[in-house]
Amino acid sequence: MTDSKPLIKACQANSYSAQLQVFHAYKDLLYTAAIRILKRPSLAQDVVQEAFIKGFQRIGDLSEDSNLGAWLYRIATNLAIDALRKEQRFDWQDEEDTTFALSHEEDEIDEELPLQLMHQALEELKEQHRLVVVLYAIEGYSHSEIAEHLELKESTVRNQYRRAKIALKKAIEQKLKTCP
Repeated sequence: MTDSKPLIKACQANSYSAQLQVFHAYKDLLYTAAIRILKRPSLAQDVVQEAFIKGFQRIGDLSEDSNLGAWLYRIATNLAIDALRKEQRFDWQDEEDTTFALSHEEDEIDEELPLQLMHQALEELKEQHRLVVVLYAIEGYSHSEIAEHLELKESTVRNQYRRAKIALKKAIEQKLKTCP
């Protein structure tokens, strides 16, 4: 959507048709964010529904010049992270800051790799590693934001991200060896 000013204004006036238009315009975007984090369709659908409810309840706080889609997307990703944290499915290792700089070569991902191969390699990571990669590299959260949402030390998040990148690189290399 290019100009969402009238839509935001209509939603702030509690227009059902405007809310329905917003829902149809952004439901797939929000679902994609939620499923990428949660990996469970039913929970992702619940998060999307909750994101719209929360968004429409707080639409009065949104300025007319705001990016409605980005605002709803952020609400959905935050709710998905909260849902994961509540489940406490991870075995986080609380660590002191033992991060070290990766070489430029280690930090790069080959942009020529097929997206399907990257996706498969990402799915093979431990769940906490996958989550940190998704939140940092795909969703654009900072290490400190991830740490705050998951109630971890920032150094733990940084170390998990470093380990995830190493594991991801190994998984990609393994997949490349088996590709024809």
